[in-house]
Amino acid sequence: MKWTELILGQLPADAINGTLDTELEPGEVVFSIPAQKHAMRRHPDDFARCLPHVGGVVTGPLYVGDDFRNPGKIELVSRLPVLGGGLLVAVALERDDAGRYHVASVYPVSQSKIDTRRRAGTLHNIRRQT
Repeated sequence: MKWTELILGQLPADAINGTLDTELEPGEVVFSIPAQKHAMRRHPDDFARCLPHVGGVVTGPLYVGDDFRNPGKIELVSRLPVLGGGLLVAVALERDDAGRYHVASVYPVSQSKIDTRRRAGTLHNIRRQT
């Protein structure tokens, strides 16, 4: 496999800020080669199935949550019937010197896990700006 850094699009900072009461600056999100390799090592059976959907989850998540177990990251989640549940994309909150956010990990999540996190208040419906 030939690896290349993926530019996924703009982080929906306004919607995330309105949902989580954060103060994220606008910026594009990238999926670096080391992060892709990490995701593939951690989730080898799911990586290829998830990869085509990562950009769509980043630019148009259905849910957003603060990843309390991994400080400095947020979780962007969308339902994807093709995966039999949803896709979680963890994004680092600290931008690099070029003002870009970086994907830390990508993996499928079950609908029951999404529902559990929503009930626990750690995953929220994203509030779109009107």
